[in-house]
Amino acid sequence: MLEHKGMPFRRVNFPPGPHRLLVRPMGFKGDRVPAVKFADGRRAQGTRELPRVLDELMPEPRLVPDDPRALHAEAWADEVLQQWARRMVAGAGSRDPDALAGRGAGGRLGALLTRHERPRRLVARAVLTAFRVTKEQQQDDLERTPQLLDRVDAWIEEGVLNGRELRSADFAVASSLALVEYIVALQPELHRRPARKLLDRVFSGSAAVRGRA
Repeated sequence: MLEHKGMPFRRVNFPPGPHRLLVRPMGFKGDRVPAVKFADGRRAQGTRELPRVLDELMPEPRLVPDDPRALHAEAWADEVLQQWARRMVAGAGSRDPDALAGRGAGGRLGALLTRHERPRRLVARAVLTAFRVTKEQQQDDLERTPQLLDRVDAWIEEGVLNGRELRSADFAVASSLALVEYIVALQPELHRRPARKLLDRVFSGSAAVRGRA
């Protein structure tokens, strides 16, 4: 979203897990990322607060939609899709590192969880433990996959997502889809869907973003 606005930035990566503690000494009230500090001292935290602050600082191109359906899609992406994607990827990586593209380093978001391959499986298991993910929940997530992707595709076909201008809901949904795209077995299903076009559009500059990390 910062790049979409044309705002220059410096990106700092915190290790997953400890990031919840590391962001607080920097003046953030919560434990979530993204956490952004602006030149004037203002702060924004989380994928739903950030676009609203960005729109206040730089009105165009606008990120927050007027369409209540798009606002609902944004909230759903934050509350439902994001958690599903995290559990799916952590589960796949904890069972078999080869289940993830590049063993967890071959996707649009760069290396997942850790830059180093060897501990990635252990970190994935720690994520499942931290989120208290059960085997039953993992099975339910797997079975819900077509339903969740169908919902994204329906919003795209209705013009709620991937419309003429990218909005905050597009970035929220695409971020979670980019995460589950690491799952090798899911890639053929994901790439045949309209959601693939949204991914390609949102992350067209992702390589440049990672290069500034």
